[in-house]
Amino acid sequence: MQKQARVTQRNIQFQDTVQIRHIPANDEQQNEIQTDTTWNPNLRDKNVFKDEKPKTQKRIVIGIILAGCLILAAVIGGIVAAVITSKSSSTADNSLSYNANCDVGSNQCISSKGLYCPNGFCSCTSPLSWNSVNSTCALLTYNKTCTSSSQCDSSLQLVCTNQVCQCNSYYTYNTSSRVCTLILNNTLTYGDTCTVGSNQCESSAGLVCTGNCSCTTTKAWNVSACSCPSETFLNSSGLCETQRLYNQTCVVGSMQCDSSRGLSCNNSICTCDATKYWNMNFQQCYQRLNYSQACGADSDCIPTLSCPTVSGVCNCPSYLSDYTCNCLNTQYYNPSTMQCVSRATLGGSCTTSLNYTCLTSLYCNAGSCACPSGTTWISANSTCV
Repeated sequence: MQKQARVTQRNIQFQDTVQIRHIPANDEQQNEIQTDTTWNPNLRDKNVFKDEKPKTQKRIVIGIILAGCLILAAVIGGIVAAVITSKSSSTADNSLSYNANCDVGSNQCISSKGLYCPNGFCSCTSPLSWNSVNSTCALLTYNKTCTSSSQCDSSLQLVCTNQVCQCNSYYTYNTSSRVCTLILNNTLTYGDTCTVGSNQCESSAGLVCTGNCSCTTTKAWNVSACSCPSETFLNSSGLCETQRLYNQTCVVGSMQCDSSRGLSCNNSICTCDATKYWNMNFQQCYQRLNYSQACGADSDCIPTLSCPTVSGVCNCPSYLSDYTCNCLNTQYYNPSTMQCVSRATLGGSCTTSLNYTCLTSLYCNAGSCACPSGTTWISANSTCV
């Protein structure tokens, strides 16, 4: 008996979405169809097919796009690098000046100017520095900022002192020639820079070197030399000493007495000169007082006057009559002019009642000098007898 193939009829239904139902050819296919989880017998579910293949395809597309972007970026980077490389390689050797961009280690900087490329910029080789005036690398000149003496031009006798290029110890800067010149002993004047311990300063002016030529601490610079300040004098030890006051001992001819007070050395004692007196209140020499001026002691008045206790003014000494005050016999003391005045001779004008205005043997008669009654004028002796 011949077997006949059984064909099971399957219907295709459409609901919103077309679905295809496989018709099995045999029992084995039937079992496969029944175990297929993607088939929904109700044919009503929109998600009846659960196939994962579209998601996989989407991931593949995204991966392709990302890979394309990476490739594109790499291509662009290569092009940029090529352009930069082409540009760099186009810079000729020895063509770039100071501070220009350069390829590290290249020969693009002008070597004849002392330039090289250590860090992407044309820089001076050590210890040179860029000289903008001469447009070249060179050693530093006077008064330029430095960090070591190797940067300063030693051929100009320069060293780095306090971070500035200065002349070395035995040289000084000449502002006229703009070079450091050798310092000879005893040639530098007040204020000049000098080497401590040297004899470069002018010793005859009293200068010593403390880094600059200056006077010792006890002296002061006075135009052309060091001298002791006011109210001091230079003693035998070469030091300034305070000047001495009234009545203190001194060396005759010295400057030991305080001249600002009018004192001088007389007979080895600091005193006022003969025309002055020492005022105890003001500690100063004052001009001696003349006739009728208020006084406190005889020494206040001029030598020919005294200071009476009662009147308190300079007057003639009591033992000198007729206001002679030590004037010559032919003179009298005139308080108006405060000096000795010649007495009038016979017939000369005089002050009435002031006989001393006439010569000794005469008297003042109605404003005229005359001999007393009973006497005769003897001109040879200028007297009445």
